[in-house]
Amino acid sequence: MKMTSANKLGSASKAAMGERAQVRTIVLLLVSFLLGVTATAVWFHFATVRTAENPNPPSTDQQDNQQPVAPAVAATANPPAQKYVEQPVPVAQEAVDDVKRVLPNYASLTVDEGTEILREAALKKYADAAQELQTQIAQAQEELKEAQSKSPADQQAAMKHLQQVQAEQSQKLQQIGGQLQTQIAALKQLKNAK
Repeated sequence: MKMTSANKLGSASKAAMGERAQVRTIVLLLVSFLLGVTATAVWFHFATVRTAENPNPPSTDQQDNQQPVAPAVAATANPPAQKYVEQPVPVAQEAVDDVKRVLPNYASLTVDEGTEILREAALKKYADAAQELQTQIAQAQEELKEAQSKSPADQQAAMKHLQQVQAEQSQKLQQIGGQLQTQIAALKQLKNAK
C-alpha cells in the first residue's frame, strides 16, 4: 500500500517538473527573441553610422593589380564615378507632423543628428516594450503555474495566453521599427524640401 502512494507522488512530481521545464523553455525562447531584436536594432544603428562615415567601399586586390592603361583609354573604359544620391521616399503628412512634434528644432539639425535622436527614442521604446513583455510574461507564467493544479483545459488556456502575449509584443516591436523608418524618411523629406 505504501509503495502505491509513493509511486503516485513520484509521478505527480515528475509531471510538475516537466511542466516547470516547459515554462522555463518558453521563458528562454522569449529572452532569446528579445536579445535578437535588440541585437538587430543595434546592428542596423551601427551599420548606418558606418555607411555614413565611409561611403566608398575599399578597393580590392583585383583593382590594385591591373595593368596600367593610357589615360585616354582609361577615361573611356571607366567613366568617373558619380556620387550616389538617395532619393527621398514620399511619406504621409502625419509622419511629417510626427517628426516635427518629436524634433521641434529639426531645422537646426542635420539629417544624421535627427536620425540619431529618432533612433535613441526608438531604442527607448524597444526597452520599454521589453520591460512590459517581461512583466506580462511573469504574469502569464504565474497563471500557468496556477493552472498546473487545475484541469488540462485551464493549462491549455494559460499556455495560449502566454503565446498571445508573445505575439502581441512581437507585433509591437515591429511597429516601433516601422515607425522609426517612417520618421527617418519624413526627416529626410523635410530636410530635402529646404
